[in-house]
Amino acid sequence: MINQTKDSAQAPFTTESIPDHFLRRAWMEKNGITNVVLAERFELTPSRVSCIIRSGECPQKYIDILRDEYEMPEEILPVRSSEKPGPKRKID
Repeated sequence: MINQTKDSAQAPFTTESIPDHFLRRAWMEKNGITNVVLAERFELTPSRVSCIIRSGECPQKYIDILRDEYEMPEEILPVRSSEKPGPKRKID
């Protein structure tokens, strides 16, 4: 039990105070989407998907999938991260 006196009043609990990664997780749970499901679709490991959900950053292609295929609300979508190019192909 939390004791609450006039001197120890807690800040009001609002959705603005909930970190976005908690909102993304709650949305995923509500819609039955797991890290494993997204990992298979993104062709990544579940651990990498967890990092994306927690950090709130990922390449645009994953944002498009979350928005278009899974209908994740715009306000909780991750933001676009800078994409690192892969190795350059040698031209003989």
